[in-house]
Amino acid sequence: MTDFYYLNGEQQPVGPMSLEAIRRLADAGIVDSDVLVCPAGEQEWKSLREWSADGFGPVGPPRVPPPPRPSSMTPASVSAARPESSPPGLPGWLAPVSMAAGILALLTIFQPALSFLIAVPAIIGGILILTRPASTKRGFALTAVLTGGVGALPGLLFLVGMIFGSIAPGFVEATEMERALREGIEVGRDAEKRYPGDAAKQSRFVASGLQKIDTQGCPPEFRLAFQRNIDAWETAVPYFEANNPGTHFLEGFFGALANDYSGVGFSDYQARLAVENIEATYRELREIAIAYGASIPTL
Repeated sequence: MTDFYYLNGEQQPVGPMSLEAIRRLADAGIVDSDVLVCPAGEQEWKSLREWSADGFGPVGPPRVPPPPRPSSMTPASVSAARPESSPPGLPGWLAPVSMAAGILALLTIFQPALSFLIAVPAIIGGILILTRPASTKRGFALTAVLTGGVGALPGLLFLVGMIFGSIAPGFVEATEMERALREGIEVGRDAEKRYPGDAAKQSRFVASGLQKIDTQGCPPEFRLAFQRNIDAWETAVPYFEANNPGTHFLEGFFGALANDYSGVGFSDYQARLAVENIEATYRELREIAIAYGASIPTL
């Protein structure tokens, strides 16, 4: 009987053994039924199914190597084994153009905005060149970065000045006035919820609440007007207390007929004047706030 070899899972020849022995291994599930088999000393590897039960040949391993062993490297390991592609090269004109831009930024230094716009690309171009260790134009790049940096400095200071200029004292005062007016509106709404229909209690509550609002950050004229508004609310309290539906009707009816309120009293009339005073002092507050550029909160 001819001896045979079969290829194991590592694609290495195993044998020699009889073809029947290999078939028994296949029946037992030790090898695949389509395992490659070759007679000893022969060159042709065939599937086990293709060989007949008998065959003769010289003893010894096959004269040709087995089929090539598949690579065990995963796609990830293959990609890792590949050399990394070098970063794309920079255009040759970048170095001289960056240096020229840096020098131009230096020459326009007395025009900060223009100098800043020219200096930024000069600095970026120089840095890109310096990040390439093998670059032969590092001198150009250093010149671009240095001249661009000096040229960008006035523009940068100008930009910072504009940003901090928006936080000038006038801006802070306007913000403080907006806050004070907003808190005052909240006090008024709270008074209406606490004492619905009771003008006297509302007026007393508002005057007390406005006194607690901090106006130290506001301009002096706003603080004075704010205090006048508080006084208007306090002054209105007794007139609101004295006024009632009866006096409101009598004074409105008989006083209007005679155009003389002396005979029926002035409670309703004085209450209406108190309301007008409150509104007038609040309008004054609004006008001062608007003059400083403050936004007026909605009621």
